[in-house]
Amino acid sequence: METFSELSLKEVDLRQLEAEGSHEDPLPEDCWDFSVAVAGGPGVGKTVLIQALLGFNENGQHSRAAFLNPKKPNGPLLYLHPLHPGLTFWELPLDNGSPEKWISEADLLLLVTDGQFTQAHVDLASSALIQAKKLCLVRTKVDCDLHTLKRRMKEDYSRVEVLSALRTVILEPFNDMVKKEALTLFLMSGFEPYKLDAPALKAKIEKTSQELGRALCLEQQGYEVIDYEEIAELQSALERGGISEMVRFIQSSLDSLLDTRFDLALMGGNPGFRHSILNSLRGLKDGEDGSAHGGNPENPIEYACLKYPKASLWDLPGMESLESQPKKYMESVHMGRYDFTMLFLTPWQEASSSYRSLVHELQKEGKKSVFIQDCEDDEMPPGPREDEVFVLSPTKLAGTEFHRLLGYLEKKLSSHKLRAFMLSLPNLSAEVTLKKKEALSQEVWKVALLSSLVACVPVPGVAIACDLSLLTARLDTYRQELGLDADSLANLSHKSGVPVPQLMLEIQSPAGKGVTRQLVQKMLGSATGIGLEVAGVFLHRFPLLGPLATGGIAFHASYLVLSRCLEAMADDAQRVLSRAQSPPKTISY
Repeated sequence: METFSELSLKEVDLRQLEAEGSHEDPLPEDCWDFSVAVAGGPGVGKTVLIQALLGFNENGQHSRAAFLNPKKPNGPLLYLHPLHPGLTFWELPLDNGSPEKWISEADLLLLVTDGQFTQAHVDLASSALIQAKKLCLVRTKVDCDLHTLKRRMKEDYSRVEVLSALRTVILEPFNDMVKKEALTLFLMSGFEPYKLDAPALKAKIEKTSQELGRALCLEQQGYEVIDYEEIAELQSALERGGISEMVRFIQSSLDSLLDTRFDLALMGGNPGFRHSILNSLRGLKDGEDGSAHGGNPENPIEYACLKYPKASLWDLPGMESLESQPKKYMESVHMGRYDFTMLFLTPWQEASSSYRSLVHELQKEGKKSVFIQDCEDDEMPPGPREDEVFVLSPTKLAGTEFHRLLGYLEKKLSSHKLRAFMLSLPNLSAEVTLKKKEALSQEVWKVALLSSLVACVPVPGVAIACDLSLLTARLDTYRQELGLDADSLANLSHKSGVPVPQLMLEIQSPAGKGVTRQLVQKMLGSATGIGLEVAGVFLHRFPLLGPLATGGIAFHASYLVLSRCLEAMADDAQRVLSRAQSPPKTISY
């Protein structure tokens, strides 16, 4: 395995690399988990260098770093590549604590100076050599040297010769290493950070990341929902009270995610049509036990969702005598409790002035609403529609208009509320199943990290079993929420007419067929061996302190099992739904 780059220091090679790295095309679709440690003393231009490599500018909207140690000015900073999910940069100090302990977690080390390299740089490079790490040397602010030499040398100045001489002088402390390794030195400008060897260094990093990086699967490429704010909050908790406080914060965040309520109100229009839509959203047929029926209620009636008990649909009475008094109507139906309101219209009906007044009052209260128009005989009304008007058919709910409605809700609801709504829905279509998987993926990294941390440092008072039992329970929950459990299959068989055994044939993943402690233990055992090659991107976002470092493999294994099982069960759910929607076929037992 190569330890150092074998690129020549000749300018012709650097020009070739510059040509390779100067294009603005997006990075390849294949994504890799690859981290770059940028180490140097204060004021040498590490931040400017990193931002140039990421394509940022000092005042750009993407220039903000995720602070790993926000309260410690000399601590490491983490930068995330906006187009390449697996490519991360650490900015590390050279003094006040050597960054040597971070080198083991990095794939490539950039040693940076704005003057001459010192013995501290040489020692750090030797440490990287011992660990078989890739290494590049970077000399910043070269434009200042060029300006000074040009002024002094006058007509004797030759840019090519000066750059060559600078390379020789700068590399002197590494002469012994140069004899053994083809060290690459990149010269960078301070005032024009995108010039000189910047494109060549960028090309080198991208090429090395593809050669040595660990491939990320699709769900890892999206990073789920781990954002700058969560990183900062987790790190802040770690600084306040160590691992124990971090565990409590993660559990609180996870509890908040799992306990989110969602209340959807439906009112107006034809009661039969409104109730048919309400029943379909709960996975029931009209006339079944527990389904909505009859005329307009006198008071709001709650219908709990079968798949997600913390979500409810509410059938509201009509405005009637309060038609001209929207505020009083809102008070009478307790409108403040609902997260979203669907206002139903009869076929071809335009929103009345009273409806418009109600919408205006809802907007003043910060409430969100849409108009739902009845579609008779599955015929779409002619002409363009407003963005807040959606035409639905109870006999063909999961059509284009319904998916357009889901897209609208994604823009209007918070991520927690949207997650609750999506998980409350039955598997109406392939798109709904995919969105369910995306909603469930929000918690995967939290469950995995919580499990690994508590396994390292038991925290008194934390009322959750963060071990095999937790993973088993969560996977079984995924199975139920994706409609692969016995009750869900029986309901789907009843509605579709496809026998349960035929539906079960479409379930191919072991976890989709049933989740047991023995199965999870087996999967964890096989995941640990390759845990360091997958899901590694998360741990690159935090300083690996104490027990967190020792829990790394546990996190990798838990994360891998949860994410892969979720992906496989979502595929099972897609196949089951497709089979339920296809014509029945005979089967021999």
